[in-house]
Amino acid sequence: MRRTLLSCLFALALTPVCHAADADIVARMGDTTLSLAEARQLAGQLRGEAAADLQALERLIRTEIIRKTVAAEARRQGVDRKAEVAALMEQAATQVLVTAYMNDIARPAADYPPEDLVKQAYEANKAAFTTPPQFRVSQIYLAGTDAKTARQAEELYRQATRKNADFAALARSSSQHKPSAAQGGDMGWLADKDLVPAIRQTLADLKKGEVGRPVADGSGYHILKLLDTRPAELLPLEKARPALVQNLRLRKAKEIEAAYLDALLAKTPVAVNGIALSALKDEKGR
Repeated sequence: MRRTLLSCLFALALTPVCHAADADIVARMGDTTLSLAEARQLAGQLRGEAAADLQALERLIRTEIIRKTVAAEARRQGVDRKAEVAALMEQAATQVLVTAYMNDIARPAADYPPEDLVKQAYEANKAAFTTPPQFRVSQIYLAGTDAKTARQAEELYRQATRKNADFAALARSSSQHKPSAAQGGDMGWLADKDLVPAIRQTLADLKKGEVGRPVADGSGYHILKLLDTRPAELLPLEKARPALVQNLRLRKAKEIEAAYLDALLAKTPVAVNGIALSALKDEKGR
């Protein structure tokens, strides 16, 4: 998909490219160019839906060509030769090099983790892979906590609990929460952990199809109807596997990196000049 996007963008290049020698140029801004190889690297930064979005890719390329143009002008002005800027550039280059090197040496083997370790991690972390209980809820909502609103909520509760009452019709005509009112009060599935205690308790006490007494939450009153429930559910190992493998590989990489640094320090300990350090401290304290 990214190759297709790059081909489309080439056809819509920022500045028309007419010469055979420019065949791999995706964007141009004055004397600054962005090659197809560079554009492919940028495309690799896009994830999810953005990876298939031509406009997202073009925005990224436009931003990069402007960045390169400004950097080129800064070099022409000699900004990169200023001592403080050169020092920062050297630090940044060193950090990129260190990060790339450590990522390389700390990368676990391709077949890591073994299956038994994945299963152990799954058994030890089942709580993290368990979805909470859920309620399918309809509501009638009234904004306000004054006595008049409380009386209105009680009256709506009485109407909603009458024999053959049409809760959905009542929600459409009376609920002040417009998005759910348009759906006959239907709020969809709600996880119990996301609910305020009073609402959670009311729903826990209801049977399917029952309507609870008005519940105040500090901003208004909710008349709730429990449509359905889902118990807590453990995600099966196969669905939990990608997250488990990623976490185990990350943990292993950190272990490898720590072992490497420990061995490096044991072989070549760091020596700090105490006199120079004290002088530096005094200098910074002035």
